[in-house]
Amino acid sequence: MELSIIIINYNTFQLTCNCIESIKEKLKDVSYEIILVDNASTECNPLEFKNKFPQIKLIPSIENTGFAGGNNLGIENASGEYLLLLNSDTELINNAPKITLDYLKAHKDKGMVTCQLLYPNGKIQYNTRRFRTITWELLEIFPCYLLLPKKKKEKIMLHHYFDHQSEMDCDWAWGAYMLLPKSIISKLPEKKLSTDFFMYCEDVLWCWDIKKLGYKIHFTPQAKVMHIHKGSANKDTISEIDKIVIRNHAKFMRKFYPDYRWYIFAMIYYLKQYINLVFKKIK
Repeated sequence: MELSIIIINYNTFQLTCNCIESIKEKLKDVSYEIILVDNASTECNPLEFKNKFPQIKLIPSIENTGFAGGNNLGIENASGEYLLLLNSDTELINNAPKITLDYLKAHKDKGMVTCQLLYPNGKIQYNTRRFRTITWELLEIFPCYLLLPKKKKEKIMLHHYFDHQSEMDCDWAWGAYMLLPKSIISKLPEKKLSTDFFMYCEDVLWCWDIKKLGYKIHFTPQAKVMHIHKGSANKDTISEIDKIVIRNHAKFMRKFYPDYRWYIFAMIYYLKQYINLVFKKIK
């Protein structure tokens, strides 16, 4: 078995079914299994997935352990040499797992590979990031990066400053699509994906842990996946989710700056986020 595809379902039956159907249609020339972890959903009986897709490995969890806990449960039951953590609100556009798997096999210095994510309307999502630092935040507030050549600016800033049309190493990438060797899990600090965050920002921490092992995180635009951003979230709670994301990023940065510099970062970061929230409400 080459690849174990792990999908976490929490009250997203139809989205998850669409995701699995796209795998069956698009994924070729790879021996794989689909592991579906149902995180104590209340929408329907998880056995409905097994009735619809008899070939999947269904793991019903008796409690909602969050995105991190659900993925760890899937990893414990994975037989593949490689793991693909795939959001339930995604659909393969092309043979993305094969493309990223081939890249990972050919580049032993890479610890994780991600793909190009697109909204349903075809617009590109900016899913590669730098770790938030004092320097990065100041560059955004006082845009000196505008003086840099385009390619250098993209490499330094990433996020929406990078057009996501070319190969690029990054610090972290969204957890919607993460392909990595299973062997790397046993090298992580807890010998599993960190569960410090129940949901949101856990992908940042996982990439942090992988990079600390000496590996690189890589983005390849040839692999393409449609992603309904926040498709698994209740629309009424989106604003609350944004606040959780802000808080969790700040908590993560305490690891990056365990000394006095944390207070400088926090002052800049929270001021910028407050301004962003105010402008969002005005719009």
